[in-house]
Amino acid sequence: MNTATFGWSPLFSTIIDSSVWRESKETRLVWITLLAKKNRNGFVRAALWALARDAGVTEDECREAIRVLEAPDSESHCKDYEGRRVKPVNGGWIVLNHMMYRDMISKANQRANQAAWQKEYRKRRKVMANNSACDGANQAIQDGLNDLQK
Repeated sequence: MNTATFGWSPLFSTIIDSSVWRESKETRLVWITLLAKKNRNGFVRAALWALARDAGVTEDECREAIRVLEAPDSESHCKDYEGRRVKPVNGGWIVLNHMMYRDMISKANQRANQAAWQKEYRKRRKVMANNSACDGANQAIQDGLNDLQK
């Protein structure tokens, strides 16, 4: 299996606070299916019938869900694209706020990586400082032994 062709999509817990959560269960299923199927650029390659199959809804339910997701949403937290969630393109749909969420994850990962690096750096400095202190103590003991032997 070529893992480069497969992706993953984080599901933010804030989805249940979004206006899409007030839509029908079919719309929510189609939306989550779109999120799961999108590639790293936010593109979902699918025909309507295939998206309906993957979401476990009828084609009519899927068509209605897509109509809702393509429409402006004045209640959406994200005012970009007037709250629209998807845009039809040749071969499927684009998840419109994909880049915003991808950037949020990228920044969060960057902060986590920097924090881990800083923690490891502090740990190494502490070990080096302890070794330095031990070297100094060892030298003092050696000097004391040398004085006794004189």
